[in-house]
Amino acid sequence: MAAAAGFLFLVLLTIQVNRVTAVTPIKNLSIARSTTQTVTSATTESSSQTSTEYSEDAQEQAAISDEVNEDDFPTVSLNDWSLALVGPKNKIVSEIAQEDLGKLSNGYLVDKRIVSAYEELAEAAKVAGHPLVMVSAYRSVEYQQEIFDANVNSLIRQGNTKEEAIRITKLTFTEPGYSEHHTGLAIDVIDEDWYQNHTGELLNEGFGVTDGGKWLQAHAREYGFIIRYPKGKHDITQIDYEPWHLRYVGVEVATYIEEHEVTFEEFLDEAKEHITRKEAELSYHELADPLQEDWIFTNSLTRNQENSQRAQEELLMSGGDLFAKNVFSQTKEVKK
Repeated sequence: MAAAAGFLFLVLLTIQVNRVTAVTPIKNLSIARSTTQTVTSATTESSSQTSTEYSEDAQEQAAISDEVNEDDFPTVSLNDWSLALVGPKNKIVSEIAQEDLGKLSNGYLVDKRIVSAYEELAEAAKVAGHPLVMVSAYRSVEYQQEIFDANVNSLIRQGNTKEEAIRITKLTFTEPGYSEHHTGLAIDVIDEDWYQNHTGELLNEGFGVTDGGKWLQAHAREYGFIIRYPKGKHDITQIDYEPWHLRYVGVEVATYIEEHEVTFEEFLDEAKEHITRKEAELSYHELADPLQEDWIFTNSLTRNQENSQRAQEELLMSGGDLFAKNVFSQTKEVKK
């Protein structure tokens, strides 16, 4: 009886193992196919969603580009030396070093990096029949303080209080530390005709309607200069129209500012938006890299296949153990 029971156990075990082995690959194929379909479906859905999001983002970028033309916007950095913002609301960060100043042919000092630009502008104006006369260029903070205080004291002697004298002085004199002339990038110029024949104050907005003033408005940009304080922009610049006040910003930026009729402040705001948008686009493309997406898909699929294989092996082992236990129990019962 024991021998017969043992033989029966071996036959049944062989049949069961063959049955499990024959069925398992089909189950595994089904699991693998199901896993592939699930991952593929999820990837397709993700790609569709990404495509939709990108389309919406592209539409938004196109709308913004209507305000700031990406094709003709100058390539700039907000740290460019020629784009330093100084004015009534923006105190100079650091004064230009004396060794960085250069002397013009007329004896005035400017940032030495713009000497040639101004000399070329002056030569072009002379050829056009509007020889320039310089009234002011670089001024140190110390010197600005001296002339500011002198005007305040003069007004006090006329019977004004100190507070009133300072308020009046600020109408015509820039507060020390807040003048573009501290940068060495700003100059005050008129032409000889205005200098010799003007009536009233030398520096007044009437110069803007003269032939010399119109020539500067049209051609200063070709040499990197802008009319820094345009007419009707006091709310932005905090300074009234000054057709004689030129500021160097570089040819590309000057051309953009004058052609689009924006102030220097407005240009800098546009530049900040432009740079932020470009950085965002670079970050987006890095995250949406197709190669990276393929890597994620491939690893996910491999991981699921490995899990499927592991599940199959565990199923086989647990099934064999269960069968063996059942047969061994039956054998013991036969022994009894």
